[in-house]
Amino acid sequence: MLYPQSNPFRQTVDLSGFWDLCFDPEDRGLQAGWSAGFDGVRPVAVPASWNDQFEDWRDYLGNAWYQTRFDLPWGWEPAQQCIRVRFNSVNYLAEVWLNGTRLGQHEGGHLPFEFDITPHVYRERNLLVVRVEGELAPDRVPPGRVPADPHHMFIDQKENHPPASFDFFPFCGIQRPVLLTAIARPNPCPYAR
Repeated sequence: MLYPQSNPFRQTVDLSGFWDLCFDPEDRGLQAGWSAGFDGVRPVAVPASWNDQFEDWRDYLGNAWYQTRFDLPWGWEPAQQCIRVRFNSVNYLAEVWLNGTRLGQHEGGHLPFEFDITPHVYRERNLLVVRVEGELAPDRVPPGRVPADPHHMFIDQKENHPPASFDFFPFCGIQRPVLLTAIARPNPCPYAR
């Protein structure tokens, strides 16, 4: 997936800035309907890790919710363009909604992903919501929460980190820019509002 660049056929808008953040250690956001928006927020810089921004949540790797609002730039026409949202890095699991509609999910904090939002985007007052979960697990990169192995006696049995020759902190959140792109279509888009 190539990095989108503006040219006569494609425009991009960077959604970097301050978003709303709400931590969800009890994992109640889905049942509470936070995918359609939520209150009790604190501002968070995007892109950046929440671990670097909030001392009281530095070691937290669980669920957190982000939201931001945006209008389409002047001249963007869903009837003539395909409009996409691209996340360059969200660590580790991400689930995304636009205006209350689930767009999809992505696993892996080191690769970009995107969704076609043409059928769900409005000209004004769009609400983009992202649920992020960064827990360590044996099947993630890097692995964590690995059951203690009796062959590794040098590991403190109270810790559940694998033996490794690297120093790594599992930073969580939206860690790279989030971009909107509009690509010209030769024919009218069937999703036009």
